[in-house]
Amino acid sequence: MIRQANRDDWDSVSDISARSGYDDYINAHHGPAYLDNGDVYVIVDQTIRGFIKLEKLDDGSLWFSGLRVSPESRRAHMGTKLLDFALNFASANGLHPMRCLVETGNYPSIRLMDSYGMRPVAKFYFFLGGIDISDYAFKSTESGSFINKQWKFVRNNENVFRKGGAQIALYKGALEYYTALSGKSFRYTGTGTTCAPAGIARYVSLPPDPEFPSGYIFEKQLHMNRK
Repeated sequence: MIRQANRDDWDSVSDISARSGYDDYINAHHGPAYLDNGDVYVIVDQTIRGFIKLEKLDDGSLWFSGLRVSPESRRAHMGTKLLDFALNFASANGLHPMRCLVETGNYPSIRLMDSYGMRPVAKFYFFLGGIDISDYAFKSTESGSFINKQWKFVRNNENVFRKGGAQIALYKGALEYYTALSGKSFRYTGTGTTCAPAGIARYVSLPPDPEFPSGYIFEKQLHMNRK
């Protein structure tokens, strides 16, 4: 059975996250508040065996994250069942496509995404610090660019600033999240975080994020029924 999580499930979610063998950002950076933003769903077989977080993004896509399965439940297809649930959730709610972000060194998750038909559509590098856009002019950019909105990637052209050949997207959430869309020369600030696709990242002179230096955006296209 898969159902939406509640606060009584936090101890199980926290325990699975701590023991799943991957970077435990859920306990380290969120705590019980992790259950409040977006919808967390747990898979239950006598006890909670795993969970996934689903979020509807403003470009009409479904973003999933925090896919975790307890060590005792590995090889029982719990991860695939959670992905099936996410896929059905996307179809039922008219969300398209389905996306996630996987760290480049997380080989088990990469293999799972590949086996499930998720395809890498971009690679991003992540840095500590922001880009100084104080003398940039506000200007939208071409549609279809990935923009980082608090570790979730959408395709749109909101809050883009331009100076010469450099274009920077800014999203203000818990931090200021900068996405370098183009350019080869930047000035920096000590606040916020910056990400850049592989072709631009070599021009960013900021320290890499030691917890998550790079990752792939995986995407699965859904065949939506149209009347």
